[in-house]
Amino acid sequence: MGKALKLLRLKLADYIVTVVVWIIYFKKCNTLSHEMKHITDELLVKYLLEACDAQEIEQVTLWLNQNEENLVYYKQLKKIWDESASLASAPPIDTDDAWLRLKQKMQTSKQGFSLYRNLYYAAASILLLLGIFGAYKYVNQEPKTNTVEIPIAIAPKVLESNKTTIIDTLSDQSIVTLNKNATLAYPSQFKPAERRVTLTGEAFFNISPNKSQPFYINASNDVEIKVIGTSFNVKSFDAYTEVIVETGIVEVRKFNRVILLHPHEKARMDKEDSTIVVEKNKDKLYKYFRSKEFECDNTSLWRVVEVLNEAYGDSVVIGRSDLKSLTLTTRFDNESLESILEIISETFEINVEKKETSIF
Repeated sequence: MGKALKLLRLKLADYIVTVVVWIIYFKKCNTLSHEMKHITDELLVKYLLEACDAQEIEQVTLWLNQNEENLVYYKQLKKIWDESASLASAPPIDTDDAWLRLKQKMQTSKQGFSLYRNLYYAAASILLLLGIFGAYKYVNQEPKTNTVEIPIAIAPKVLESNKTTIIDTLSDQSIVTLNKNATLAYPSQFKPAERRVTLTGEAFFNISPNKSQPFYINASNDVEIKVIGTSFNVKSFDAYTEVIVETGIVEVRKFNRVILLHPHEKARMDKEDSTIVVEKNKDKLYKYFRSKEFECDNTSLWRVVEVLNEAYGDSVVIGRSDLKSLTLTTRFDNESLESILEIISETFEINVEKKETSIF
């Protein structure tokens, strides 16, 4: 009997210490939240319950992206919220029944009376602490209304360029330039841990730096591109995927193969091949849809024709193989295809003929 009561007394004392620690910890976190003037615990709890509207989600997301301390605080608050929920679901203690049983034991032993008195004080302390904790939750809970708030589901956005080049700024201030006939799918607000989009076609990305929230691009051919803050060009087609880096470092992944691309490097991944081919990027023609210029610097004629076909959607064909290796150094500034081909024709003294849907 004495050993059992002693063990129960120790367990109750441990329970008191646990409750006191949680209350002090919660109070400390609440104090920290008041020091952060831009957001409240009430809004964060509403965010945890997925009951925020679009404007509140944007406010919380921007706050989480401000710095690492905000994200750590959010994780601590979520942990406390989860623990408090489990504590609230604990079965109630029947103090009256415990009183009667202990009173019977007290009448048979003075030692029992002493243990009972200490046990009663411990139980009273626990009830007092639970009452304080419950009162705190009651005071700080959202007022109930007759209407039921339904969380707003934020559907992903889709940006389509169709027949023209378009520029858009994402919620993280990253800037995307889509070439013609390209599609970008992205959320209205990115998740705290990552920024992820899906690209079909060609686009140039200028990513806003954020080490705690890396930027991912899902491209064709099972290719994933990861960056922190950099600028680069991506072609995401069925036949192949290509990445050209202008600034920063870009991580390219295909299945279990991962490579790091540095400025002026290019990677190409073909559909039927699991390898990643890396080489130096030798020209600036990939910029044409942003700059409206075709800048040739000792560039092979076959490469010039390849980009012209991409830009104008025509089928220009080099009729003789010995002409492909001819090099061209010039710049075409927002000129028509006919004007460009005329200049090439005069430069190399070659003929340009149009036959049905092709230009030779």
